[in-house]
Amino acid sequence: MVLSMNKIFKAAFVIIFALLVYERSYGQQALLRYADKEYGLLHYQESAEAYERAYEKRGKYRAAKGAAISHEKMNDYQSAYEWWQKVIGFEEAVTDDYVHFTAAANYEGKLEEVKAALDTLPDREGLDPLNLDSLQYWYASSSKMALEPVPGINSNASDYGLVKDAQGNMYFTSDRGKTGNAKKSAVRLDLSGRMNEDIYEWTGRDFLHVYKADSTGAISSLEVPVPDSYHFADPFFVNGGKKVFYTVTRKVKRQNGKKIKPANSVNPEMDYGQRADSYIDYHSELYFSQVGEDGKFADYKPVPWNDATGYSVITPFVDEEAGKLYFASDMPGGFGGYDIYEVSFDDDFNFGTPENLGELINSAEDERDPFLMDDTFYFSSNGHFGLGGFDLFSAGYRSGTFSGLKNLGIPYNSPRDDFGFLLADGGKMYLSSDRSGGAGLDDIYTMQTMLMRFLGRVVDCEGGLVSDGFMAEMIKKDEQRALTLDRETAGEIKRDLEPGEDYALKISKRGYFPVYDDQIKAEAENGLVEREYTLVPIPYRRTVFVDLVYYDLDKAVIRSDAMAVLDKVAELMVSQSYLDLQVRSHTDARASNDYNEKLSNSRADAVAAYLEGKGISSERVHEAWYGEEELVNNCGDGQPCPEWKHQLNRRSELVLMAFSEEGKEYELPADLKDLCETPNLGVTMNVPTIYFDFDKYILRPESVSQLDRVALLLKERPEMELALAGHTDIRGSESYNEVLSEQRAEVVRDYLISLGIEEGRISYKWYGKTRPVHDCSGSPCTAADHQLNRRTEIMLMLDGLNINDTSSPASTGEGMSALPKATEEIYLISGVFSSKENAEEYLKVLDQKGFDQAKYFFNTDDQLFYCYVTTFDSFYDASKRLEHYKSKGLGNAWVKKI
Repeated sequence: MVLSMNKIFKAAFVIIFALLVYERSYGQQALLRYADKEYGLLHYQESAEAYERAYEKRGKYRAAKGAAISHEKMNDYQSAYEWWQKVIGFEEAVTDDYVHFTAAANYEGKLEEVKAALDTLPDREGLDPLNLDSLQYWYASSSKMALEPVPGINSNASDYGLVKDAQGNMYFTSDRGKTGNAKKSAVRLDLSGRMNEDIYEWTGRDFLHVYKADSTGAISSLEVPVPDSYHFADPFFVNGGKKVFYTVTRKVKRQNGKKIKPANSVNPEMDYGQRADSYIDYHSELYFSQVGEDGKFADYKPVPWNDATGYSVITPFVDEEAGKLYFASDMPGGFGGYDIYEVSFDDDFNFGTPENLGELINSAEDERDPFLMDDTFYFSSNGHFGLGGFDLFSAGYRSGTFSGLKNLGIPYNSPRDDFGFLLADGGKMYLSSDRSGGAGLDDIYTMQTMLMRFLGRVVDCEGGLVSDGFMAEMIKKDEQRALTLDRETAGEIKRDLEPGEDYALKISKRGYFPVYDDQIKAEAENGLVEREYTLVPIPYRRTVFVDLVYYDLDKAVIRSDAMAVLDKVAELMVSQSYLDLQVRSHTDARASNDYNEKLSNSRADAVAAYLEGKGISSERVHEAWYGEEELVNNCGDGQPCPEWKHQLNRRSELVLMAFSEEGKEYELPADLKDLCETPNLGVTMNVPTIYFDFDKYILRPESVSQLDRVALLLKERPEMELALAGHTDIRGSESYNEVLSEQRAEVVRDYLISLGIEEGRISYKWYGKTRPVHDCSGSPCTAADHQLNRRTEIMLMLDGLNINDTSSPASTGEGMSALPKATEEIYLISGVFSSKENAEEYLKVLDQKGFDQAKYFFNTDDQLFYCYVTTFDSFYDASKRLEHYKSKGLGNAWVKKI
């Protein structure tokens, strides 16, 4: 009996075990069939759960892959990654499974797993869209900016596509609300194929609706104006918020006048539905409505190209100024899935024919969410190389042409979907993303300082704003495309810049040097990149140097004394390419006019030939010849003159002229960057000192030729003036020498006036013997020392400054306040100099003589530097102590009160 019972128990155990195995196997197969059916009905939430339950019963490749694909369809990237990780663990896994796993790993930001998966694949076909090099670059790129969730809007559902109306209210699309039945039976074998009108079975969540967040933060669902609508999404406001475009997916009862009878089921697409031959797809359509005073959408009109059962029209954007509507659609004739189109409309919203934006924007996959700001076009795409899923891209847009496609990179893009880009007033940026760390499935993010503001001020040499007449061109350096600039404020250039990007700017105005700035980096802590640019007028036909060369009688040969002058000219022209030479050649009055004209021509040719031998192109040498027409003195035909006066007429005038071609645009030379503060373009004029015989004030022949050169310069530069200073040597009385020094200054002035120089352009002073070059205090003066003291100094003055004084504030940029000034005191002056360098050298001499307290000051009245040893409280005190200082080696010191 016991044996019999044991047999019975064993048999029963075998039967029960077999039933359990059968039930487990049958239960998994039933779940798989159910999951497949739900997947075919596009009920991805339901199919994912069924595949997962089937996997729990018996972990098989088919169940894992079904779960992975279902989660992928719902853009549930974290779950998809976990299930694809299980899939590639099976021996049955194929290359396509690794492709999906690699993409899922990328969506989760797991770059190392992406690279490891790529290394395991013998065949990388299908992985090109991952663009691994770009991924590594973007992940390695740092960004000082971070996205922040928009407060008070995001939920645990899908929230995306934020826009604003004219009052600042925010609108967005969301599927928050109802969710699917959590108490579903484990297996549902009978499927009616009828549509669930309460829940969107693709996601198991509510249909899409438009929500409004007002200024108080209160959120309300808007009433959809179009009857029988399932999805209501993508609002965009125009006309000051009085009109709105949006999309709906609605129940379509008739199409082209015929009643629609679904064969099996219907599918209300949510932007990207999955078509099937046995289904009727209700596609998204584009409508527009008036917005009432209460904020409700008052009426509705469809755009004429809608086709509710043929294709979808989504994500509208309106450029009101240009009268263009942009949208995305999978209508036939595109480049791939969803493409972006544009269509024109008039003031009454009569539309033209939609046109595809072309292959630069559209790819073989999907593009959506068009947005245009100034001359930059933004959109999202999963077809161009990116970090994964949908990425945000930009392209230049000008005159209907797109250029320079660019992925916005991190932080705008992530390994997941990033879309719904919006730039609001004030540079605030919004985007939508399902990146990790969000509150729900899709969330809306913001970045306060998405754009940097550029402010460039254009000023003249006096610092005043240049109000008009200039052109400004800015390019984004990595795209080499021109950008639109804000010029509403006079003298200012404004533009929003993308943070971290490099830009270049050119400013030009007729008659001014163009200004270039290729170092504009959109980086600033306060969000404002500021620049100031100075427009400098081109000094057309500006004479910067003159000289004279002389010839022997009836000759055109360059003499040895002329070679030094021409070598100096060649040196200047080689170093400064903007200089051209005017050669004006002459003869004396002897011989015939015809002969002299030919001779003067030969003399001009000789100068050009000599300079050409020094490397100066003949194109830069401009010749003119005058024969005997322009004598510098009265030695005309039949007039008796000494030979030295005839010599003055046998000459070539050399006039170096900068920027000689009037109206031409010249580049600012590198050595003239501070042209506003550089007198005479930085070229030192060769200004003579006129010397005299002892006790005389008659001009010597060599002095006359020197003054002829000065007169030539003054005729070329009418804005220049002369300051003359007459001096004597230290012999003779002070009163006699004072008169003599005045006569020496006057004779120079009078000769220049005789040559046609206006009297008002020449000022002169005289100093007697008070300012010797050599004071002869250390040892008796030689004849040469006395000669250097008998002189008239000539200073070229421009705007009150000596242009040859390299230490003057105008030429060095050193401010007037930086130079020591005299105060109201009585000074013991030991020396006077025309430059700071000479004054400083003389202080060293005084220091060697024991006057280590000696100093200098700059006198603005005569533009000279005075070296002094001490000061006195009164003239009485000065008269008592003057002899003491003279006995100490300051024999030529004198007292001066400022």
